[in-house]
Amino acid sequence: MSKILADENVHGDIVRGLREQGHEVLFVPEIGLAGSSDDAILEYSIKHNLLLLSGDKDFGGLIEFGTLWGKGKVILLRYRLINIKKMVKNIGEILANEQELITSENSFVIVLSEAGYRIHRYGN
Repeated sequence: MSKILADENVHGDIVRGLREQGHEVLFVPEIGLAGSSDDAILEYSIKHNLLLLSGDKDFGGLIEFGTLWGKGKVILLRYRLINIKKMVKNIGEILANEQELITSENSFVIVLSEAGYRIHRYGN
């Protein structure tokens, strides 16, 4: 199962749902990183080899254009309507279907929404 760092803007029920699926999920507020900069959170996820789950599109910018260019792995939630069960199901499907990418050394952002998902690969 995947090891994930859930940003503080991720709903707690999503964290619980992913844990129920068997994923190891660290939650930013639970590990003392609440209020930390985006750089610090992404650096933490890189250092600990965690997939970052967030609704903050700034993380994609850090990987694509910023100081952490070509580093990190992010699933970016871009849903318009909040449906926790559907979001947990979709995240779980990505974690299963894209396991080869997720376990690789490659840097990427997976943008997930009601319409499906797309993958942006960086620096590889």
